[in-house]
Amino acid sequence: MAKLSQHFRLALYFLIFVTVSSYICYLNGLFDTELVISSKLASFKNIDDSNYGGSSMSWLNNDGRSLSLGCRLTDSSKWPFCGVSMKLSNGTKGIDLSKYHSIGLELDYKSPVNAERVRVYLRNFDPSYSDINDPLSLKFNVIEFEPESKEGLLIVPMRAFQVLSWWIADYEIPIEYAGAQFDNVTEIQISTSGNVAPADYKLKIKSLVFYGERISEAALLKFNIMLWLAAAGLLLLLEHFKLRRNLKAIEARGNELTSTNKALHEKTLHFEQLAFIDALTGTKNRNAVTIWLDKAMEEVRANGQAFSLIYIDIDHFKSINDTFGHLKGDEILKEFATVLKTQIRGNDVFVRWGGEEFILFCPGVRLSCAEAFALHLRTVVESYQWGDDLPITCSIGVAELTGNESFESLLNRADSALYAAKHGGRNRVEVRKV
Repeated sequence: MAKLSQHFRLALYFLIFVTVSSYICYLNGLFDTELVISSKLASFKNIDDSNYGGSSMSWLNNDGRSLSLGCRLTDSSKWPFCGVSMKLSNGTKGIDLSKYHSIGLELDYKSPVNAERVRVYLRNFDPSYSDINDPLSLKFNVIEFEPESKEGLLIVPMRAFQVLSWWIADYEIPIEYAGAQFDNVTEIQISTSGNVAPADYKLKIKSLVFYGERISEAALLKFNIMLWLAAAGLLLLLEHFKLRRNLKAIEARGNELTSTNKALHEKTLHFEQLAFIDALTGTKNRNAVTIWLDKAMEEVRANGQAFSLIYIDIDHFKSINDTFGHLKGDEILKEFATVLKTQIRGNDVFVRWGGEEFILFCPGVRLSCAEAFALHLRTVVESYQWGDDLPITCSIGVAELTGNESFESLLNRADSALYAAKHGGRNRVEVRKV
């Protein structure tokens, strides 16, 4: 009886630990993944209708941080177009994008046509319908949209992609292959749409990222349910064969343990929140980071991923406290944290580091993308309508983890960049490389 009760408690503690810790990991984005399309992954070139009998011209500039396409469309072709081709493969083996749920696009598009739209194609190769010698036989998974006039990353779910109907008809695609397919994408194309006029067009691609999850919420829930069911089945089997005579007593003891552990679990969650959440701003605090950081840095090093740090400090915050009082200063801190939390992505970790200083940890984000995001945050803070018309701005330092660099070294570089931003006039973003 005592031995079985001990086994039951251990199994229950283990299941609670696995269930809670796995879901906390999921909520903190530790199962998230992203794929940034860069020159390391793809080869870029300009495309236009000149290869199909037209006389349009295009040219492409790649400065290592963004792609800039310029083109001059003519009416010599029935369907004039220009765009950027991103080759992910020179053969038939591409990249499996089916595990990603969203695509992130940051574009600048200048067109003489009102409400002009941009097309994004994910060209998928499948030997069931594709021919290596016929580029048009690759499936046309496409979305078409009007780029936002404001700056920022546009997130589009992958389910928004559709297959072009003319391609299905021309290649007589069976119904089982007529849907969107991303399991072997060999080329990505971003181009003008069909509603164009003979004129000059400009397209700047700042960022192209695919977002996904190593483990989906549904898969995690299914795993935990199966784990609980398996453990429950084993315990019931042991009770049936070894403790039949004491079944009622064991059930009573099990109910008591379940109730006790439920209450303990609720108290643990309460104290955990008090320990890891900053009481003023509602953001994570240093305690939360110290538990997460070592594991996160170990993971990005093991997988060769990027890891960037954005160090943010409110400008002239002491003068706000001195002029308006600490209660007003606390209000600014809370509102500042709220404004920034509306901008960050799910896999970033936002922390109040102390005083008016905040840090945004960005797993999987390269320095260039982190810098661009920091510039966006600076603009958001500067343009936000603060109470009493206070001119609130912030200075930001950005750094990226390199090799086996320690967190202390990374933090010092970001702090050095922040110092440079402060002494460079404030309301700036500075970057520190190794």
